[in-house]
Amino acid sequence: MTKILIIDDSPEDTEMLRRFCEQLRSSSIETAPSGSEGVARFEKWRADCVLLDYHLADNNGLSVLAALKARDPYVPVIVLSGRGSEELAAAAMKAGATRYLTKRGLSLDMLRTAIEASIRWMQHAAMTQQG
Repeated sequence: MTKILIIDDSPEDTEMLRRFCEQLRSSSIETAPSGSEGVARFEKWRADCVLLDYHLADNNGLSVLAALKARDPYVPVIVLSGRGSEELAAAAMKAGATRYLTKRGLSLDMLRTAIEASIRWMQHAAMTQQG
């Protein structure tokens, strides 16, 4: 079972992401409406992958990403934004995100591919570091 944590302050976007994740079948889903609550949930419920909104009311997505990576450097984090931007994508990837996706035009297949590839990438990185 893949555990997915959705951190997004938009109820509509959270619901869209939840519906997509539910279609992935073997996944367990938790949500958090703020960056601080998302980090707290991650500490209690170690997700296999985090879907993180870049624009949060209480935090910048990059600061939440840093907090998550401080707790687990190998957690796959996919940063999402309503507005695509090369600068945001570059900043997110530099900060440790495994993927950057725009919410506009997001499909189930795109999300599935991003989650699966992110998990594989971070598992490989962890094994490489250990061995």
